[in-house]
Amino acid sequence: MNIKKTILLSLMTLILPINIAMASKLPDDVWKYVKSNIPQAQQRFDSVVIINDDTMYIPLYPPSVKDVENLEIEYVYPQNQKLSQYPEVVLLNNGYSLLKVFKDEKGSYTLTKKDDLPIKVRLGLMPQDMLTPIGLKMPESLKLTLGDLLIPTNEENSLVLNENKEEAKTSFSPMKRQDEFVQSIEFKNKKTFINPRNSKFLSVYDNSSQNPLYELKLSSMPLKIVTSEVSKVALVLYWSTKNLEIIDLKDERIISTIPIDAPASDVVLNKKENVAYVTSQNAQSIYIVDLNSMQLKKVVKLDQKPSKIAYCEIDDSISFYDEYSSKVFNMTKGVDNFVVQPVGNVSNVSKVLSDVANIYTISRTNNELQIFDKVHGKILNTLTIDQKPTDALLYGTKIFILCSKEGYIDVYDTIEGKIISREKIAKEGFYSNMTLIPNENNIIITGINSKKYLVYNLETMKLTREQESYIDVANIVILDKNQRL
Repeated sequence: MNIKKTILLSLMTLILPINIAMASKLPDDVWKYVKSNIPQAQQRFDSVVIINDDTMYIPLYPPSVKDVENLEIEYVYPQNQKLSQYPEVVLLNNGYSLLKVFKDEKGSYTLTKKDDLPIKVRLGLMPQDMLTPIGLKMPESLKLTLGDLLIPTNEENSLVLNENKEEAKTSFSPMKRQDEFVQSIEFKNKKTFINPRNSKFLSVYDNSSQNPLYELKLSSMPLKIVTSEVSKVALVLYWSTKNLEIIDLKDERIISTIPIDAPASDVVLNKKENVAYVTSQNAQSIYIVDLNSMQLKKVVKLDQKPSKIAYCEIDDSISFYDEYSSKVFNMTKGVDNFVVQPVGNVSNVSKVLSDVANIYTISRTNNELQIFDKVHGKILNTLTIDQKPTDALLYGTKIFILCSKEGYIDVYDTIEGKIISREKIAKEGFYSNMTLIPNENNIIITGINSKKYLVYNLETMKLTREQESYIDVANIVILDKNQRL
């Protein structure tokens, strides 16, 4: 067996072109063939083919590519299956192979156990820039396909555990409860990631304990974290780092680092296409990040300096605020590029929101909600709201505005064109962020010096809970554990 391995490895070394082994994109004809059979397939940055939460394929690059007129399956296991049926092994007639990755009875990632695969499959090589699944179990017959790749173990996670905090805690320490997060019923079947104030760690909780399961160390102190429910990843923006990072929330490791020209300012998700729009003032750019492939898709260079940003799925438009010119702009897709139009003037904006007709801005210092007409580029109305509005969200036809100085939530009805509810939610503390709980009509309201969180129901427009948490929350990510997390 060892002699056979040595011969095969020597053969691969002699005939395998380096550029093929390092390729990070499948050839166009191979990718077109995959998409024609599996329309929902997505190609990750390292050419791994993602089908859904449970299914992905690792491509094997051949020692030499054969030119064929029509691409078709040469070998498949199990026999007589089509690619759309997700077979374990597929060998195409041009030499490329696809290996299905699945979980065994113990929940570990593995590949097919069939040991008499064609030599063309066994001579293939995995992409050498591939993000290998943690703990992948390789059958003996396929170990040569790894090349120089190393399979990480759970202990070799790229997000490292914070071990020093545990050493600092004693039964006599007044900081003993500093990382406790008391989870209310709204967190049932949820997995929660909390970034405390002034920290570059993410504390990971589930609904079984108020102490973190563990802590994950980020590259720096995060500015903002957004998550994709589709691909189960988090996109992290940093205060002072010229990088964006994508974290796999299932395996909890950094899977992609995207350099940008200057630190990011804000981010918003296009959930339909599963992409993120990231602004950078100093770079005068909007970076479009594909959260399916985990790659930078496009850089939109602007004359403006975009900071706060909003996205409207109905008309596929982007709105942003330029604090240097104190103007709001609307951006739409043209034939070959984006068309940017000024909409109006406003100062010290803490939030921008958008629907199909209007753009809404929240002025933190002026304590105002301003409504702009998207199409005609003019202001429609200005309403006085409570003091120091720091966050807002659009839910259905209502805008919920968190006013932090005195602890109020103002609710604006976009149909009636007026404030329809004003409720005092906090007597003390400075609450500044609202986070929607997945698959619920509740939001979590957090602040960096409150040591509590609030639960507010968007349907009844009422505060339903005030809960001590012992943590000053800077960022919070909540995911539904039932969604294959």
